[in-house]
Amino acid sequence: MEKSYKWEEILRNCVTKNSIKAVYLEHIPKLKDCENWGQAIFLGRVRHQFKLTSIDGGLVRFKGKLYYINAKQIVALAKTHKWNTSNIINVTE
Repeated sequence: MEKSYKWEEILRNCVTKNSIKAVYLEHIPKLKDCENWGQAIFLGRVRHQFKLTSIDGGLVRFKGKLYYINAKQIVALAKTHKWNTSNIINVTE
């Protein structure tokens, strides 16, 4: 329990100046469903190729925590939510 709490604290402020380190990106939980998407704040699109996998989606802040959503979710939610999806978050090593 203590270990996950530390990651929550680290991830809370890991996006700075539209940039995130790849090591943090690996630990961001995925937000699959949300009781109120209107409360989710879209931070920006993120695309990165890891050694064995790649991600294409975005980062949102919901109830003070940082989450990853995939590209299909962004497209589906674009019909009802006006998010600025042109903002790109750079991934650094």
